[in-house]
Amino acid sequence: MVSLDVFAPNNPPFKPLAADKDSRNFIYTSLQDRVPQILTDVINDFYAAIQSRTGEGSEAAVAEGKQLTSELSKLKHEMVTDKQLVPLEDDGTGDIAVWNNWLATYFPGITWYNAPFITWEPYMYRRIATIFLRSQYWRSYDFFAEKKESTFKASMVAVAKLCGRVDALTKETVSDLENKTKLHLAFVEMLQASLWGNQTDLSMFPDLSNEALEEMQARISSGENNSKIVSNDTDKIWKIVSQLKNGRIDIVLDNSGFELLQDVLLAHWLVAVGVANKVVFHSKRIPWYVSDVTNDDFHWLINTIRDPSLVNATGLSASDEAALKDLGTKWTALLANGTWELKDELFWTGPYGYRYLPTEGKDAWEELIKADVVIFKGDLNYRKLAYDLDWPESTPFVDALGPIASDPRAPAIVALRTTKCNVIVGIEPAKSEELFALRKDWTYSGQYGVIQLSPGRWTDKF
Repeated sequence: MVSLDVFAPNNPPFKPLAADKDSRNFIYTSLQDRVPQILTDVINDFYAAIQSRTGEGSEAAVAEGKQLTSELSKLKHEMVTDKQLVPLEDDGTGDIAVWNNWLATYFPGITWYNAPFITWEPYMYRRIATIFLRSQYWRSYDFFAEKKESTFKASMVAVAKLCGRVDALTKETVSDLENKTKLHLAFVEMLQASLWGNQTDLSMFPDLSNEALEEMQARISSGENNSKIVSNDTDKIWKIVSQLKNGRIDIVLDNSGFELLQDVLLAHWLVAVGVANKVVFHSKRIPWYVSDVTNDDFHWLINTIRDPSLVNATGLSASDEAALKDLGTKWTALLANGTWELKDELFWTGPYGYRYLPTEGKDAWEELIKADVVIFKGDLNYRKLAYDLDWPESTPFVDALGPIASDPRAPAIVALRTTKCNVIVGIEPAKSEELFALRKDWTYSGQYGVIQLSPGRWTDKF
């Protein structure tokens, strides 16, 4: 039996999740349909960007753009025809040697349909980035920016309502900090809002509307979604968080836009009530998984809240705009004075699962262990935490994390994730049977969530 704590990426203790043509599982249909469509959208959007390129150097930029389009089409062809995953070309970012060494050591000659999901999908996004980063005229082009920004622009009324709700909740909590019950209930609402914000994933649900976002927020506030949290360690997390005074909370971000707003509002509340005097957000250095947060996305959101006119927001009242401007100004100040900090370690867009952080991601791990609590957002972060295997669903969350749970320096690790892929741990067998009876696709439907805890160095508090 391979150790749960230490194993090579190509020799895990359970079968890696991969495409299965016979059952046409979620991963197979992702490789067959969903992900090629994402690549097609990238190609089409980039073609429009090429056509609209004007000004000095535009002729050369257009010519280069056509070459990049050809490379993107070649990548798509390799994927759908099950070719080998080829080494990445160096783009100067600093991680290509890591990627290629990992590929040559653990998955030499592997093809798309034979590779684990957690191998081929990140590889695809890293290769897309490489195509643009090696260019002269399109190096800074974010091929997902329009999708990320347009969804948020279209939901500014829902954004204003959410910000108003959280601002009022924060002020109410701050005015009565001795009321521990009220503090606890406010934390539960904020944590669940951050969880369900993870449903706004453009790689899975590309057509989110303003109405859908408002309905989602209403379900959170009413408690309607509580029954869909299938593993819930909120009270254990509160036991740790309630002991903090001016602590440090890190958030490993997932999606930009509405989910990022929920995460920023959680950070706003944590600082306002005195739980934290430091919040570190960990973003991606390159465009990733359609809607993942880059540094530019983060600053764009803060600037848009501070000045909604930047996106020509419609439907907002004068009081809405004033309230948003006030929040955006406060958040800008928190970034300027170092209370909030943004980091973009390369490890987050690398090939390794998070159990390898202490050895393959030392810079990121040395940052995380400075925190009291680290919140990992979303599906890919969950898959990299648990290493995307066919775990028995009853496997304890702590066991699935391996070395980053057992390290004596480890912070409390919290996973907030809505289910969008088959991997799941920490579920009681009876609960799992009940859910599969309700719907066969519950593990990847996006309709259920988990709030799970590895207490790390806080273990003795339980």
